[in-house]
Amino acid sequence: MVVTDEQVQAYQRDGYTVVRSLITTGEAAAIRARLMEVFEGKHDWPLAHFQVLNPEQFRNQDDSLIPVGVQQPAQCEETFRTIADHPHLQSAMGQLLGGKVTRYTDQALIKHHDISGQSFYHQDSYYWRLDPQRGCNAWIALDEVKANASALAIRSGTHASWQLAEHEQYYDEPTFHTARNGDAFMRWRIPTNTYDASDETLLPMGPGDAAFFTNYTWHRSEPNRSGRDLCAYAIAYQLAD
Repeated sequence: MVVTDEQVQAYQRDGYTVVRSLITTGEAAAIRARLMEVFEGKHDWPLAHFQVLNPEQFRNQDDSLIPVGVQQPAQCEETFRTIADHPHLQSAMGQLLGGKVTRYTDQALIKHHDISGQSFYHQDSYYWRLDPQRGCNAWIALDEVKANASALAIRSGTHASWQLAEHEQYYDEPTFHTARNGDAFMRWRIPTNTYDASDETLLPMGPGDAAFFTNYTWHRSEPNRSGRDLCAYAIAYQLAD
């Protein structure tokens, strides 16, 4: 069993659990190395998969775009499918969701060393509209993450009502753009003046560790002030029936 009974109970009670060494450090290093190659432009993937920093402000030395995210890399390459369909991941998802599961989507992420970035509290089902208790997200650290270094933060128990909070749209600073046409896009967050985050739990993790949380759990990520590029791979599953 990848997930213990205690972790299943914590997931059901708190809306999240952390599984240490879901994948090996070697597997994490391999997927990170390939991800960095992709971010450097060493691929032939369609531009539609990429979210980038403002092309008018930020470029690599070779004038290529600077990605901050890759949508559904497992569609493009076996390297990513190896992790997105990893037997440990599938087993954990089946245990947490309580049935046969199927992969819903995946996203590779980078927070660059010189552009701190952060996300605000949100619920994934505000984007995906998955029914309550049917979806789970795994956020796999590919680097060491902690305070001010891209770690996730969770508000325990925020899934319990299985209701979506009101969200508002916002632009990231600097703005995120679609690589296909260069248009800036907005993301969703729960308005920061509607809650007290003093009860949040920060989740420091090492390479290969994974945070599992429901699609209704409030979560965010820390800025990156570590001076290093930090990567993660987020993979969502849902019940198959």
